[in-house]
Amino acid sequence: MSVIVIAIASESGVPIFSKKAGNNENIQFSTIASLHGINMFTKCHNLQMINTLVDNGTILWKEYCKSVTLIGIATGGLECDLELLLSCIHDVMVFCIGKKELENLKNLDQIKRDLRQCYPILDYLLESLDPNLVPRSTIVLDFIQSILCPQAQQLQQVLDNYAQSVTGRWACLTIHGHLVATSSDFCELDPRETRLLLLLAAAQDGAPLRDTLVYLQHMSPNVAFRAVTCKLLADVYVLVICGATPALSQIDELVLQVWEGYAQVIKEAKLVYPRNFPLSVNFDTALLGLLVINVSKRRCVFSRHLHSNQKSRAMSGVHRIDILRTFYVTTAKDLAPELKLAEGDEKGNSDKPIIYGAESQ
Repeated sequence: MSVIVIAIASESGVPIFSKKAGNNENIQFSTIASLHGINMFTKCHNLQMINTLVDNGTILWKEYCKSVTLIGIATGGLECDLELLLSCIHDVMVFCIGKKELENLKNLDQIKRDLRQCYPILDYLLESLDPNLVPRSTIVLDFIQSILCPQAQQLQQVLDNYAQSVTGRWACLTIHGHLVATSSDFCELDPRETRLLLLLAAAQDGAPLRDTLVYLQHMSPNVAFRAVTCKLLADVYVLVICGATPALSQIDELVLQVWEGYAQVIKEAKLVYPRNFPLSVNFDTALLGLLVINVSKRRCVFSRHLHSNQKSRAMSGVHRIDILRTFYVTTAKDLAPELKLAEGDEKGNSDKPIIYGAESQ
């Protein structure tokens, strides 16, 4: 399994960044230039290069804001929606520097420096495609991974109090990168914005308290919000969107005041992972893995640990996740069109002729 993503300035062809995950070598500059050259050649002939199939893999080109071209390369039998992955990476770029900056690219060197802050999120996103990396592994990129636990309602009340104490509005609690509970107003955010906030919390790398400026693509793509992430317990984070005040040191004190009495509640909620479903819910022993999707809220819950005695089963947990993801990517989206992205979600509206390529054998 390997994934490579390259960002290039569309007009100049200058590489902005290159990220990879899996068993692959660093891509050479000459290869990047060749890949961009293919895309430029088709544009000069008023064509649109979508993707090409190579030995055991796919290469896909996608231009955003008429300023940045993302090239995705997936090899090694990885089943993932490469176009959706590139869309997520574009969202991360907007999330970190704002849509206007990404559209203009006036000072490319400065843009490249500013985008370094999104590298941990990009690394986490790419690594989550590897089913061997637990707990980072994910099945779907276009839904919010969640945990169903009995403590969610009680935690929502605490989140409301916490958001109010820091003059914030939107707050959420995550365990192992999964959404557990949200404040009452959190549903106002677009699901894509929620996914980015979860990625921000998951990519904290153990930092106890962090202050980050973020751009919410639908709510405010050009004016930054302040996102404060705090580590409550191991792999448990609370994130709130708030104003310039209070100071980070004051928020640290408020976190202790609000959350100190709920440590046991959080620990009980944490026990639901990695099953991700309450223990009160029983499943047939024939079930090896399960993916449940709430289409309207764009949320999902998946589990490969439905039974406590699965050690005796021949199929590994990694294999179960791989089967679920493959079925979702290759079959479920075609059977249920409502699972696909809504119109306007960066799917591209070019009226140019489209080219799909395949390597000759």
